[in-house]
Amino acid sequence: MKLYHYQPFRSCRCLWLITELQALSDIQVIYLDPLSKDKDLVTSYKSKTHPHGTVPALEIEGQDTILESGAICLYLAELYERCLPESGHRKNYYNWILYATSTLDSVLELLFEQWYHTPEGDKDNEKINAAIEKFNVFAAYFSKFMKRRDYVCGGRFTAADCVLGYDIWWASQMRDGVLLAGFPVVKTYLDKLRQRYPFQRTFSNVSV
Repeated sequence: MKLYHYQPFRSCRCLWLITELQALSDIQVIYLDPLSKDKDLVTSYKSKTHPHGTVPALEIEGQDTILESGAICLYLAELYERCLPESGHRKNYYNWILYATSTLDSVLELLFEQWYHTPEGDKDNEKINAAIEKFNVFAAYFSKFMKRRDYVCGGRFTAADCVLGYDIWWASQMRDGVLLAGFPVVKTYLDKLRQRYPFQRTFSNVSV
């Protein structure tokens, strides 16, 4: 298998899980900048691997390529039979993985684009404020959910923590962590994730 990866994009959640699974020797990690000025490289990647030219992508010999980070994490956890939830936590496992990839990713992507890649005079404060409010709703709900839990699926670390944890790490990196201000439970959860060696290996010296 080959994982196409570039920091600090969402492929980080896949690399983090691969490290948790102790599968680095099984999966070749290929660093590919989707914004590279090497047009031939990007064109080849689009035609052979990922039609949108983004990362991640997981190539599996003799099988279809998996393009979505959440799907990659779900597949690898099942393949290695590790970082999976106990049966009573399965609904939360799927719920938070899909929530992160379908809702929270887009909120953070909008803020990242507006805060870091939009000229000051062109920033849309209405969109920014709406996205912040949506993040606040998530953070409040997640704080309530996480009371008396160590990880998303109770006491067991799972792939859901890689998928959702990436978003919380991403939020912590923007504007000096302003998005996490006022949400101590979310900060405590992130601190717990930071203590894991696979997290440290994946995110060491990585910033947005």
